[in-house]
Amino acid sequence: MSCSDKKTTVDPLLKDLDEKKESFRRNVVSLASELKQVRGRLVSQEQSFLKETQTRKEAEKRAKNMEMEMCKLNKRLEERNSQLHASASDAEKFIKDLEEFRSQLDATNQTAEASADSAESTKIQCSVLKQQLDDKTRSLREHEHRVTQLGHQLDDLQRGLSLRECSEKQLREELRRIEREVTEAITKAGIDSNDCVLKKFLEDVSPVNFERMNRLVEVNDVEVKKLKDEIRLMSGHWKHQTKELESQLEKQRRTDQDLKKKILKLEFCLQETRSQTRKLQRKEERRDMEIKEIRDLMSGKQQGDEESWEKQKFWDNSGFKIVVSMSMLMLVVVSKR
Repeated sequence: MSCSDKKTTVDPLLKDLDEKKESFRRNVVSLASELKQVRGRLVSQEQSFLKETQTRKEAEKRAKNMEMEMCKLNKRLEERNSQLHASASDAEKFIKDLEEFRSQLDATNQTAEASADSAESTKIQCSVLKQQLDDKTRSLREHEHRVTQLGHQLDDLQRGLSLRECSEKQLREELRRIEREVTEAITKAGIDSNDCVLKKFLEDVSPVNFERMNRLVEVNDVEVKKLKDEIRLMSGHWKHQTKELESQLEKQRRTDQDLKKKILKLEFCLQETRSQTRKLQRKEERRDMEIKEIRDLMSGKQQGDEESWEKQKFWDNSGFKIVVSMSMLMLVVVSKR
């Protein structure tokens, strides 16, 4: 073959090769540009991924912090609840103590009323006993006056008896003396005893007079003995009555003293019960004030807990909602990739 034929056959091959080179270059350039674009995209994606990881870490930190805050808030809430329960139990204890104090106050009031009634009854009894004592003292004085009168009468009777006995003795002695004088006069005169009428008369009259006088004396002695016996009986009776009255008077005085002592004791007990009632009333007022203060504190704590709980409901805040929504979007994007 000639040279021209060879050139004609080589030229199309070179052209094809050049075209292929150019297309390859173009492809390489386009691939390089695409590679640059992919690298840029990859860098931007890496940057966005880093940003997303940082935001996710921040969101996780915030979530952990929120969980910690929620735990703290739960602990505070539990502490507040325990405090409320403790304050409620204390309030119940105070209420029970107040009821006990009220029951004690009622009991002391009842005892005070009973002691006052008993004191009034004892005063009435004391007044009645005083009246009885006055009556008995009057009767005792009257009996003493009667006894003194009877004693004076007895003395008068004894004096009269002694005077009567003395007069009887004097009469007997006078009669005997007269008889002796008459007999002596008759004997001196020398009158015969058989003819002397006076002597006979004296002999007849003297025994009769002596018998009469003896009878009268015996009757008087019997009457005197009867009077003495009656006087002794009356004096013994009146002495016995006076002793009984004196014993009754002593008993009444003792009972009066006992009643006075009881009245003093009851008055002292009444004063003590009044002082105890005053003390219990003061304690009750103090307990009422303490219970009111506890209730006010409990109501204030409950209001403060409600306000703090409303304030601490951070999941209702807009910032918390935004953070949660962003974290959810980031998680969705990461999961898609």
